[in-house]
Amino acid sequence: MKQQRAFQRNLIVSWSGVIVVLVLWQLANTLRLVNPGVFPGPLQILDTALNRFPAADVLDHARISVQRVFFGFLIGGGLGMITGILAGWYRLFGKLIWGPVEILRPIPPLAWIPIALMWFGLGEQSKVFIISLGAFFPVVTNTYKGMISVDPMLFRAAQSIGLRGPRLLAQIAVPAALPDIAVGIRVGWSLSFGSLVAAEVLAANRGLGYMIMYGREVGEVEVIVYGILLIGLLNLLTDFLIFNLLFRRQLRWYFG
Repeated sequence: MKQQRAFQRNLIVSWSGVIVVLVLWQLANTLRLVNPGVFPGPLQILDTALNRFPAADVLDHARISVQRVFFGFLIGGGLGMITGILAGWYRLFGKLIWGPVEILRPIPPLAWIPIALMWFGLGEQSKVFIISLGAFFPVVTNTYKGMISVDPMLFRAAQSIGLRGPRLLAQIAVPAALPDIAVGIRVGWSLSFGSLVAAEVLAANRGLGYMIMYGREVGEVEVIVYGILLIGLLNLLTDFLIFNLLFRRQLRWYFG
């Protein structure tokens, strides 16, 4: 009960911060402290964007984008988790793959667009591929870190009661590494949204990235900022759900 009250208090404080920023932002535009033509206020953004994109259209664009992020993360994050677990458990395998991972990790998703077009064309596969790259590297990095950081005393204690091989991996190593895996999943999910605009540059005619590119083409800053804010809001809401539905209860001892 105490933890629930603390969680609710933190949630209220966090959203209060968002409201304060929006009010100050609108106030700065109303008082002409910033140029509304260059950086429009929240009310101006909402009015222009909803006139250009009705609410039903916005929901459809958001649905398409979340669908792309989900499948991209499912592929990239899933491969990242499996690779990280295997690399941390089989040290020789970890040494073999870590060089290539470190070489590819700093490359931004935008740099992969030409290859995505050559391999997959202009369809959904190329978009999912770009997003999956954004998810893969933080998940594999954090999973590997968690696996190699497990206290050896846990292994010795488990072996003393007869746990060996796959059972030791499944019942001791992976659960002990779960806090780092959870961090990797949350960062990978956020970076999947970060890769979304790059993915939807690929001849998309639907999605929030498409809205942003459309705003650039017609010269409407309001639409651009609206699309950016929607991506951030969707990431915030979905990350909240992932953390509370998947990790908070299982890792209460860690996250509090």
